[in-house]
Amino acid sequence: MDPRQFRNTLGHFATGVTVITTKKEEELIGLTANAFSSLSLDPPLILVCIDKKAGSLSAFKQGHSFVVNILQEGQEEECWRFAKRSEDKFANSSYTLSSHGIPVLNDNLATLECTIAELLEGGDHIIVTGKVEAVSYDEEKSPLLFFRGKIGQMKKEEQLIK
Repeated sequence: MDPRQFRNTLGHFATGVTVITTKKEEELIGLTANAFSSLSLDPPLILVCIDKKAGSLSAFKQGHSFVVNILQEGQEEECWRFAKRSEDKFANSSYTLSSHGIPVLNDNLATLECTIAELLEGGDHIIVTGKVEAVSYDEEKSPLLFFRGKIGQMKKEEQLIK
């Protein structure tokens, strides 16, 4: 299998964009991820896949709580900020801290506060499963989307029919 052809093919699956936040001791950690999914309703579980080469992975191996920040249109800057390596990704971010001291980005489309349920091997990634402890969402906002390697938005006239 040609890796580039495989990646390009997967890029045809439109996804939402998330920023996963946690902490390692007192250091705030954040990374952009589109490999996110619901896993179970009972118990409430989600999963997110993190590259084994990501410097932030060690924080997840320590079993800290984490937050899934589902981004809304207008949060493109946050998407790219947390996708790049940087000393302090939170320096220009607007956030509050959860009851566990985990950053929650302000103005998200939706937020899931989680505790780590399990870490699983998944090729060149680690699959982090999280038990969802608290949620919030905004019915008025629209999602930030990732498609064919680009960030975009839904066209207003083409919104999903309820």
